[in-house]
Amino acid sequence: MSTRNGRTLYPGTGFPHERGAGNAVGTKLNITLLPGAGDKEFMEAWNEMAEDFLADSRPEFIILQAGADGLAGDPLTGLNYTEEVHAFVASRLHKLAHERCDGKLLALGGGGYDISNVAKAWTAVVKALATRS
Repeated sequence: MSTRNGRTLYPGTGFPHERGAGNAVGTKLNITLLPGAGDKEFMEAWNEMAEDFLADSRPEFIILQAGADGLAGDPLTGLNYTEEVHAFVASRLHKLAHERCDGKLLALGGGGYDISNVAKAWTAVVKALATRS
């Protein structure tokens, strides 16, 4: 069973070994998930990888690429998480931005091929960012 990364998904990137380039080496984290992974698997991967990565980071600003193609029902990725993952990540990065880089956080919409999922994911992100934790 393949993981969801550049071997099977456009644009051919997203591998765990891709950690940034040049002066940005070590500033990128890709978390790969197996097809069918949902909120539980995402949160386990987040807790295992992202929290340590974030604890060691000293960002000048944070960019959140809030793609919705991981939500259940999207025809691209075969992942099954909910918009609650988006809300959690946005809230966590919002908090980190205020702790580490004077609140500098840029959230961008991204992929998603099921319009209702896009609306749910991006609404969850905006709501999380509008709520100061």
